[in-house]
Amino acid sequence: MGTAMKLSDLMYMGKVEGRHAWSYEDNWYYWSEKSNVVTSDLKGDTVICRLTLTLSRDSQNTIRPFTKTDAKKAIVSRLK
Repeated sequence: MGTAMKLSDLMYMGKVEGRHAWSYEDNWYYWSEKSNVVTSDLKGDTVICRLTLTLSRDSQNTIRPFTKTDAKKAIVSRLK
């Protein structure tokens, strides 16, 4: 078995048809701003993971919009 996947293994490809796109090996992953899911198709039909915010019990939590970094972390977490 190979080494664990890292954030740097996922290549940001820019926007494709208005959606942020990443690639890893022969697979592509897409995320739209204001969305909480990453898909493996441009139509958005095949969900591969959902984005979640990590809440802390020890500090005040702020609800914020998801970012490209959140999407990238969700993809890497799913592929590990």
